[in-house]
Amino acid sequence: MVSDSIELIADDLFFPEGPRWRAEEQKLYFSDVMAGKVSRVDDASAVETVFEPGEFPNGLGFLDNGDLLVVATESRTIVRLAAYQVVVGSARRSDSSHHADISTAYGTRNNDMVVAQNGNAYAGAYLPGLSEEVPPGPANPPQFGNLVLVRPDGSSQVVADRVCFPNGGAVTPDGKTLIVAETFAFTLTAWDIEDDGTLSGRRPFANLAAPTDGISLDAEGCIWVACPYFSYGDSGGWVRVADGGEIKQVIALEDRDKSAYACMLGGADGRDLWLCESTVFGQERFQGDGRVRKVRVDVPMAEGQC
Repeated sequence: MVSDSIELIADDLFFPEGPRWRAEEQKLYFSDVMAGKVSRVDDASAVETVFEPGEFPNGLGFLDNGDLLVVATESRTIVRLAAYQVVVGSARRSDSSHHADISTAYGTRNNDMVVAQNGNAYAGAYLPGLSEEVPPGPANPPQFGNLVLVRPDGSSQVVADRVCFPNGGAVTPDGKTLIVAETFAFTLTAWDIEDDGTLSGRRPFANLAAPTDGISLDAEGCIWVACPYFSYGDSGGWVRVADGGEIKQVIALEDRDKSAYACMLGGADGRDLWLCESTVFGQERFQGDGRVRKVRVDVPMAEGQC
């Protein structure tokens, strides 16, 4: 069951993405991508700028020591902001350090990322060229991309190929399974995580029949996934789906000028589903189009989501 009311938390954003719940602070961190900021917000709707990397940020994740990892999309790197600097906020690129190169030999660009409890990060790498202005299809085909593993020491390697626009990711509490949204394959895909962090045993997790973007894993092993549209041109929403594809719940986004792009479970009891929204997919985006809302759900977040 989902609460009847969705609460507005932060408005006047640009394009919020990559949300991560920080239990130690009781705050949601997110990248306001097109504004070039990493921000955080609490239940009182107080939005703070944490980091301005000097380029578009996207995927976020925390290490055990509190350091923040940020995907810097234009330089194809992950940068690292020390824990004390995260606390202070208002950091600039000069306050951060280089953590890893996540470029590939194929000219890919980077977007979302998930960081496992052991510090291994999995970053998506996609090939550009897809137009948002028309539905994906033979005349506008999405290209394959990669997943890049980054170890805590900053070493990196490509660990999966032929991934159709990799996006949001989650790692199960036992650290043994990675789940990634393949946006324009309309699917969620799972891999086994080997002891060295590499991936094997690729298999379908769920077919959504709609594009899949940001995801969050709950304590029952289901995934909440943001779908930018259900039919091209509409607003989409959020779907809770079980391994194997059974649809458990759907939250439709009823504001016709917004689309659903990401979500993250959090809150004091893990039952707040934070919702990241911006301009309808395929339309030009502007400052002020984005917002973060939240809704109460029955099943809390899975352990170890960072």
